[in-house]
Amino acid sequence: MGVGNAVRQAFQAMVRIQGQTILIHHNFDTPDATSFEARGLKNQADNSRQVVFQFPEQLDIPVGAVLQVKGSRDYWKATDTEDTIADDTFVLFEVRVEKINIAGQPTRPSVKGGTVYNLQGTHARVNIHSQDSSVNISHHITEHLFADMRQVIQTQIQNDDERTQILSRLNELEAAQGTDTFIQRYQGFIASPANHMTVLAPFIPALAQMLGG
Repeated sequence: MGVGNAVRQAFQAMVRIQGQTILIHHNFDTPDATSFEARGLKNQADNSRQVVFQFPEQLDIPVGAVLQVKGSRDYWKATDTEDTIADDTFVLFEVRVEKINIAGQPTRPSVKGGTVYNLQGTHARVNIHSQDSSVNISHHITEHLFADMRQVIQTQIQNDDERTQILSRLNELEAAQGTDTFIQRYQGFIASPANHMTVLAPFIPALAQMLGG
């Protein structure tokens, strides 16, 4: 199985286990308002406060559409969208959002901190919140990615045995970069306890793009 298909299947399994029903509203709060439902994940990008919605299929969600977890009273306006591709294979569709009220007005300032990793190709560049402040991908960048993942695992997974197991698999994944065993290590990492995979889901796009380099 190719890298892209392996990553896509892992993300699809994650959505089946931990996903939520997301309502997507077009022409929100207007006479022409329409909506549809899709299964996806609501997460925070890496360890920042940037909220993202992630879907296993390419959907009609333009900038300006409003997303809502079914049963929730919170509304999120789409500010940017991106397809994640690994090894020429579509992996997931990501929507970055800002929180709004029922009148469609932002409820808090835009997020300025934190890194959203967008890695493309062998000599990939990293865009910080989609601004033109990119740099060539290097060992230093991937160190930051894995360091952020370790921080999230250490702070958000309370069970000692499960935390130790996931950290061990992450170490194996990091050590296998650039080798023939990387796909195997990635699949082992994704097979970590399913109830913790939503903690790690925000990092999947960056890992997928790195795998596809």
